[in-house]
Amino acid sequence: MTASQPVILLTTHLADETARLLDSFATRRPSEGVVYWFGLELGDFSVVTTLVVPDADTRDGAVRTSAAANADVLRAIVGTPLVYLGQAHSHPTSHVRHSIVDDEETFARFDGAISVVVPWLGRYGFDVEQCGVHRHVGGRFREVKDVATHLRLVPGLLDLRPQDGSRCAP
Repeated sequence: MTASQPVILLTTHLADETARLLDSFATRRPSEGVVYWFGLELGDFSVVTTLVVPDADTRDGAVRTSAAANADVLRAIVGTPLVYLGQAHSHPTSHVRHSIVDDEETFARFDGAISVVVPWLGRYGFDVEQCGVHRHVGGRFREVKDVATHLRLVPGLLDLRPQDGSRCAP
């Protein structure tokens, strides 16, 4: 795998929201879900800024998006500086490798796209160490082992004030 792919930065807040949205696909019955990640490319890093949930077909428990649903997603982003960075989708068990369907039908099939598989339908949150992280390189998805060189969680909010209030402004 080439080191030339930008590292995708995802805030902890957006990671939590990704898991919550994935879980929302399984409220009526167990079903996989999908969330598209849009953001800004900044050279060696790309930053996820926006989550988009497509109108996905989950009738059989798997998740599929039509060309029309994906076109709706892209129409919503046109005219912004945002680019499609990849996606997260869920699996019903702890198995987080791409299936053949994931490899062939994932919307994010372009060089550098990231595809993260979240276990247990997202029900237990987004723990990057439990997820499967895949990168599209050389025409196909490859599971990455050195996750930190492809995906990093960064704080979405830092409050560094002392908890005892000892430095309150006058």
